[in-house]
Amino acid sequence: MRFDYIFFDSGGTIYGPGTGSDPSPKQVASHRTSRVHAFLVGMGVEIDSARLEKAIARQEELCKRRLRKSYNLFELMKAVVSKLHLPLGSEDAACLADVYAGPRYASWLFPGTVQAFRTLTNNGYRLGIIANTPWPGFCMDRAFAGVGLLPFLSIRIYSGDIGIEKPDPAIFRLAERIGRLQGKRILYVGNELEADIEGPAAVGWSTAFRRGGPPITRGSADVEFDHISELVRYCLDQ
Repeated sequence: MRFDYIFFDSGGTIYGPGTGSDPSPKQVASHRTSRVHAFLVGMGVEIDSARLEKAIARQEELCKRRLRKSYNLFELMKAVVSKLHLPLGSEDAACLADVYAGPRYASWLFPGTVQAFRTLTNNGYRLGIIANTPWPGFCMDRAFAGVGLLPFLSIRIYSGDIGIEKPDPAIFRLAERIGRLQGKRILYVGNELEADIEGPAAVGWSTAFRRGGPPITRGSADVEFDHISELVRYCLDQ
């Protein structure tokens, strides 16, 4: 095999803009507060929707300022529950975070993603995720399970859980320690120049860039691709 391990970025690399009859990413995001309100009502908590929306917006601002790179939706929902004096515990706040995050649909995956992951795994590759995201790990894992990718991902690192973001070398070194991959041949696949190409390259990893819009790598990535089948062929080429 060309590599010992392959890590992927998430949004823009695995997930695209969405197609078909499913709601788009923008539509899912636009209804997140109404989902939280409906969930609270279902839990027997009566609250004015406008008051809830205002509280979420304010606490998002405050939490981002206070937590910085450790900000995630679980921390946000705990702050909202506290600020509004809702009769809920952290268990409920975790559910609210998942509701606020919402679904990700298989139709949002770039074409051929599931088959590519299956082919790479069947050929001996181990795969993982390193993503900059405010989604807590339990939300990300649920979303990956829903679209059929979770069984392929043995290491999953999410910035909001650990307070470290790409391109910080520390997040890539953490992945090496978790997987005992120090000194191994590692490929990182992403769609952003600084976070996904320059960051992993700085710690000695190989890189693959998904094209689709600016920025362009100007040759700084080891390989560039438009369709994930091209990446699979590259990885399987001995």
